[in-house]
Amino acid sequence: MEERVGFLPLHEFRFEPSLSKDYLVNAHWALYCDNYLEGFHIPFVHPELNQALDYGTYETVLGDYFNLQVGYSDTSVETFDLPAGHLDYGQQVAAYYFWIFPNMMFNFYPWGLSVNVVKPLTIDKTKVSFLTYLYDESKMGNSAGALLDKVEREDEFVVEGVQKGIRSRFYQSGRFSPTREQGVHHFQRLITSFLAG
Repeated sequence: MEERVGFLPLHEFRFEPSLSKDYLVNAHWALYCDNYLEGFHIPFVHPELNQALDYGTYETVLGDYFNLQVGYSDTSVETFDLPAGHLDYGQQVAAYYFWIFPNMMFNFYPWGLSVNVVKPLTIDKTKVSFLTYLYDESKMGNSAGALLDKVEREDEFVVEGVQKGIRSRFYQSGRFSPTREQGVHHFQRLITSFLAG
């Protein structure tokens, strides 16, 4: 995380209660994480986010107990002003999406940060807390993170549908996409490893 966003003045980020919110999702917490960790659904579920990000260059970087999804864009959307020597210098990066095993997301945008904490309540109910930290509010309206509430509600709809679908007697698991589901595969391998003890 330091390597990618250490250039930001994180000490200047301020918590914004009016933009922070809890969501109740009628689905298993791991399904919510699965959804976060794959990019397949973006063009089909999030039309505005898909316009802000270049789906073709969306990148997933795996670490031991985390992964990073990098959302690239063009100059029509707010992107980071990356310093010389930065790993992504010269690229138009609109968002850095960090997932930390098992249940935390740190979504960095040019305007600030959305921290998401995924908390299981029951086997089919999850609370997701969005904690918003602002740095440059003027960049919020034209960014990949401009519509956090709308994107969250679109995700809830999909995840709750998956929850219903996996209960069907017709459900069968399939193979992972090697280009779009590296994060999901990584997460499920970690869960399996920890459950096996």
